[in-house]
Amino acid sequence: MKKFLILMISIVMVFSLAACGGSSESSNAYNLDMKSTEAQPMSTERASAEVLRETAQTYFGGLNYFEGSEQENLTYNDVKEHIGVDASEYRYDDTQQAELYIWYVDGDDKASLNVWFVDGKLNACGAINI
Repeated sequence: MKKFLILMISIVMVFSLAACGGSSESSNAYNLDMKSTEAQPMSTERASAEVLRETAQTYFGGLNYFEGSEQENLTYNDVKEHIGVDASEYRYDDTQQAELYIWYVDGDDKASLNVWFVDGKLNACGAINI
């Protein structure tokens, strides 16, 4: 009976570990090719110019590069939560060796907040026409 119980507990543990292992797949809800340099659409929801401007000026402290700053530990999820919507598109920036997420302004595809992450941490940002 003890062997049977140990076997059952072992099986349950294996399945629970397998279930946890699949969680990284759900963090890529848009099925992005994380190494593709081609633009990949993400969310069709857009943020306002005011939200993106506030993100760049206040949340990011007006910085463009974050090494050594308090913001350098921000992740994509932190930024997404602050802005309130997922990025509009993603591509891998081979020249910077970074993941580039772009939030376009609602109603204006020429205005955006571009945010680079290296090893999952905030690295740089650039605001265009906001």
